[in-house]
Amino acid sequence: MNDENRDTYEILSRYYDLEFDAFETDIDMYRQFAVNAGGPVLEIGCGSGRVLASLTDLNLQLTGIDNSRSMLDIARSRLPSEVQLVACDMRRLAEPDALPNAPYWFAFSAINTFLHLPDVESQLMTLSGLRSVVVTGGILLLDLFVPHPDYLVTLDGRLAHEFKTLLPGGTRIDKWAARTHDLASQTIDTTVFFDATSDTGQLTRFVDRYSTRYIHLFELEHLLARAEWEIVSIYGGYDLEPFDSDSERIIVLATTKAGAAG
Repeated sequence: MNDENRDTYEILSRYYDLEFDAFETDIDMYRQFAVNAGGPVLEIGCGSGRVLASLTDLNLQLTGIDNSRSMLDIARSRLPSEVQLVACDMRRLAEPDALPNAPYWFAFSAINTFLHLPDVESQLMTLSGLRSVVVTGGILLLDLFVPHPDYLVTLDGRLAHEFKTLLPGGTRIDKWAARTHDLASQTIDTTVFFDATSDTGQLTRFVDRYSTRYIHLFELEHLLARAEWEIVSIYGGYDLEPFDSDSERIIVLATTKAGAAG
């Protein structure tokens, strides 16, 4: 993912909540599984704390990890002090004493976060690490987008306007993004431009870049099996409807296999 000396998401973190903080479509799902688990909860790649903030009234031990200190700074500013936030690469979950509150009864990765892992080795390291910090019979939830061919073919590098908002001081923020797709590596490279236009018309542009590696359903099933997770359910959306050819999300619930370490 990121080298240790650079926060890839430092620029993105400045504007992330302007676009995504109001997204609540998945919140009821996470609350349902957290309540059912009834024990410590872990979010990997918690970002600015959008989902964790929605769980703070459930009287559960909450822990979030992220390798972006900029994102964690925002999360700390909005979450109660009892929520544990840890600067940690998700591939290093199995390291001794890496996390407080372990073991966890429910672990999850929200919107596409798992796809920021760049290769199979990283994915397996993360899934194996999660198995080592989740109790036997505990639940893992992964939420990924479906890599429909019709969508992938549109990722041709053209600049698209994706979001705009007006800040209280009168500055307008416009987000532009250009995405390219490499079929061989299953990667999507994204360049994001944030244009800040002051009320006097002065334009300042900030640029960020990141890559994601998408995963097909059967590939995900294979990865989970190799990491000794057993799939419980596969859903196609946040209302937990069955997965089918028209689904836009892959939401997988898995639990530790009988006899597996955990």
